[in-house]
Amino acid sequence: MKIVDKYLFKAVLVPLLYCLAGFILIYIIYDLFDNLPDFIEGRTPLLSVIRFYCFLMPSVLIIIAPVSLMLAVLYSLSHLTKNNELTAMRACGISLYRLMAPLVILGLSASILVGVIHETLGPWSAYWAHQFIVMQKSKGDLSTHVVSPLPYRNELGRRDWMIGAFNTQTFDMRGVNVIQQRPDGSEEYRIVAKSGHWYDGRWWLQDLSFQAYDAGSNPLGPPRFEIHREMTDYNEVPSDFINEIKDPEYLSSLEILTFLKTHKRLSNETVSRVRANLHHRLSMPWNCLVVTLLGIPFGAKSGRHGAFLGIVLALSLFFGYYVFVNVGLAFGKKQLIAPWIGGWLPNLAFLAVGLILIHRMR
Repeated sequence: MKIVDKYLFKAVLVPLLYCLAGFILIYIIYDLFDNLPDFIEGRTPLLSVIRFYCFLMPSVLIIIAPVSLMLAVLYSLSHLTKNNELTAMRACGISLYRLMAPLVILGLSASILVGVIHETLGPWSAYWAHQFIVMQKSKGDLSTHVVSPLPYRNELGRRDWMIGAFNTQTFDMRGVNVIQQRPDGSEEYRIVAKSGHWYDGRWWLQDLSFQAYDAGSNPLGPPRFEIHREMTDYNEVPSDFINEIKDPEYLSSLEILTFLKTHKRLSNETVSRVRANLHHRLSMPWNCLVVTLLGIPFGAKSGRHGAFLGIVLALSLFFGYYVFVNVGLAFGKKQLIAPWIGGWLPNLAFLAVGLILIHRMR
């Protein structure tokens, strides 16, 4: 890495860390005002509140990182331009595109890092935080973790579940009814169990009756009663049932794809809504690269013509970009445009704007 690259990285990283810290603090203060009554009413210990905000951060990074990166790029380039440092570097024979390469690499790296967090820790973080707030509002009532009833259809396994009560924390079931179907859709057998538990990577059903049926849906003898049975041939896992009740914002892209694969009977409207959320989720991490490309021309310009005007224009474009993102998502959900267009068009459009503005820089 050349000295000039290190210098430019340092010029951006320092304000970026300050911006990240500042926006994290602002977000916590804003959220605390919203949730403080619940914490007080639920008598939440201070350490639990601190843990809540530590666990919440991976899910809000997708919001904080782009605006922090844009402000850092605006500030650093404005400062370098104002002090004629960029002019001096170009006078030494370094092209403008070569100078901007470290910033583009930083934006690309931020998009990849945020994308990995957004797909791994982010969904879990957001759902955990949601459950924590629900617990505080209910003053620690554990029944808030019980979903009743919970239907689930395993399209690939050709199984229908009707669970009377499912605990999302312990994965315990009450009142379990499982119908296994043949490839032709006829009922192969039915299991009615008093309870179910998840042990060692398997479902165990207790106090159950097993009734088999022939191809004509006629019972094959009387039902067979068992104290317990290990369901070794079932591939359902607890997350399958939990994802059934989660809002799409708490699902990763892989979980959304799995949901679509295991729910073949969804209406076109539901599929469009889920696919719009999928493409929106896949496109969001690339905001970091887009805002970096938008910030480069405005940052360089603000150093020559005044920082205030350049920052105002860039932030206006930034918030306009997010309006465009939400409009595209809404249109995709309502089937006014294809879901993938609603998810990706804002990024592609503003990416093109950023590249054109950089190309026009002198």
